[in-house]
Amino acid sequence: MSEFRLLGPVSVCDTAGGVIAPSGPKQRALLATLVLHAGQLLSVDRLVEELWGSTPPANAPNALQAHVARLRRLLPAPGHEWISTLPTGYLLAPGHASSDVARFTRLSGQGRAALPHDPGQAVQLLRRALSLWRGPALQDSRYGPLCTAEADRLEEGRLTALEALYEASLQCGRSTEITASLERLSADHPLRERFYDLLMLALYRGGRQAEALGVYERARRHLITTLGIEPGPALRARLEAILNHSPTLTPPPHPHPTNSPTTTVLADPASPPGTPHRTSTPRSAGSAGSAGSAGSAGSAGSAGRAYPAGSPPPGGCSGAAGCSEAAWPPEPAGLDGLAGLDGLAELSGLGGVAELSDWGGPAGSAALAGELAQLRVRIEELAREQQDLLRRVQREQAAAR
Repeated sequence: MSEFRLLGPVSVCDTAGGVIAPSGPKQRALLATLVLHAGQLLSVDRLVEELWGSTPPANAPNALQAHVARLRRLLPAPGHEWISTLPTGYLLAPGHASSDVARFTRLSGQGRAALPHDPGQAVQLLRRALSLWRGPALQDSRYGPLCTAEADRLEEGRLTALEALYEASLQCGRSTEITASLERLSADHPLRERFYDLLMLALYRGGRQAEALGVYERARRHLITTLGIEPGPALRARLEAILNHSPTLTPPPHPHPTNSPTTTVLADPASPPGTPHRTSTPRSAGSAGSAGSAGSAGSAGSAGRAYPAGSPPPGGCSGAAGCSEAAWPPEPAGLDGLAGLDGLAELSGLGGVAELSDWGGPAGSAALAGELAQLRVRIEELAREQQDLLRRVQREQAAAR
C-alpha cells in the first residue's frame, strides 16, 4: 500500500518500499495540499494562492497545470488516476493509499485513551505515533494558508502527544528517565505551562525538590516578562503541592504497564528527528540538585543510584519500562548526620575520603575532595534558595488572604 508522508519532508512511499520525493518546492507544496484535502475539489484559484500567494505568475493556471502534469508522472501505481482534472480545479483520489498523518492521529488518539487505565500501553502507542515524525510537518512546503494552518495543527497535535507520553511515563514510575527530555521541551516551548508542570513533578519524584521549585520560578519569570501574566492555576497548584509535600505527588506504588522490551532503541520524542533515544541512567542522589532538595525536603523523594551500563540494580529491575523507581535502593535522605567530606562522598556514591586514593592517588584525591567541597557549597546555596522561595510564597499567600 502506498503512503503519503507529510510529517517531515513531503514524499510518497510506493508499494515496493521506495520513497518518491518531488524535486521542486512548488510540486511538494502542491502534493501536500492535494493530500491534505484528498477527495475534495480544490479550485484553481485556491491552488494558485497556495503556491504563489499574492504574486502569481502571468499565466498562473497554465503554470499550475504544468506542475500537476509533472506530479502525475511522478506518482506510483500506473493504472490508478491519482489526480483528476475537473472544470473548476483538481482532485486527488487516494484510493487505498494511507498517510502518516492518519496513522499519527489514530495512534496518538489510542494512546491518550489508554492513559487513565493502562499507562504502559499508552507509552507504547504514543511513542509509535511520535516515531512517525521525521522533521517539522510539511517541511519546506508551507507556502500558503492551507499548508501553514495544517502544519500548525499537526505541531499542536505532536506537543499534545508529548504531554500525554510524559504523563504516562510518570505514572509508570519513570521520572528519572524523562527529566532531560522535559528540560529540553520546557526550554524549546517556554510558554507551554504543561511541560513545566510535568518537569516539576519529575524532579520532585527524583528527590530534587529545590530544582522543581526553581523550574516554577523560571516559568514565572518567563511568563511575566513575555506575556505579563502569572502562571496559571495548574502550575500554581503544583507549586503548592510540592511545598506541602502533598501525598498526591507520590507515584503509583505498583504500576503495571504493558509488558514490552525494555531495551528497544527509539527516537527520543523531545529531540530533533534522527536523534537516537538513550535510556538515561537514574541520576545519583549526590548531584547538586538532588542532594540539595533532599537536605531541605527530608522525605520529599528518593533518587535511584546510578549503576554501570549493562549492570541491573539489585532486585532484577532494569530501570526501564515497567519498573517503579521505588524498586531502586534509596539514597540517604539528607545531609543531616553526615560528617564532613566522608558524608558528602557517601551521598555522592564515591565512598569516604579514605577511599579517594583509589581514584588516582593523592592528586586524584585532592581533586575529588575539591569537587566535593564545591558540591557542598552548591547544596547549601540551593537549600537557601528554597527557603527564600518558601518564605516569599508564604508572604504572597498571607497577602492574598
